[in-house]
Amino acid sequence: MTKLIFALESRRLLGAHIIGEGATELIHIGQTVLNLGGTVDYFVENAFNDPTLVEAYKIAALDGYNRMR
Repeated sequence: MTKLIFALESRRLLGAHIIGEGATELIHIGQTVLNLGGTVDYFVENAFNDPTLVEAYKIAALDGYNRMR
C-alpha cells in the first residue's frame, strides 16, 4: 500500500508511506522527491525503471489528483 500526502494548493509532497512487500526498495523514491520539494505531478508525469513496483506511486498520485477536483 502506498499513501502520498501533499499540500492541496501547492501540490507539494509532504510525506510518503509504504507498507508491504518491496517497501524498503521503494521508499527512497518518495524520500528523494520530498527532499527536493517535488510535487505530486512528478509521480504522474514520469516513468520509472521498475514499472511493476513503482506503479504504486503513480496510482497513489492519480488518486490524490482525482480527489483535488
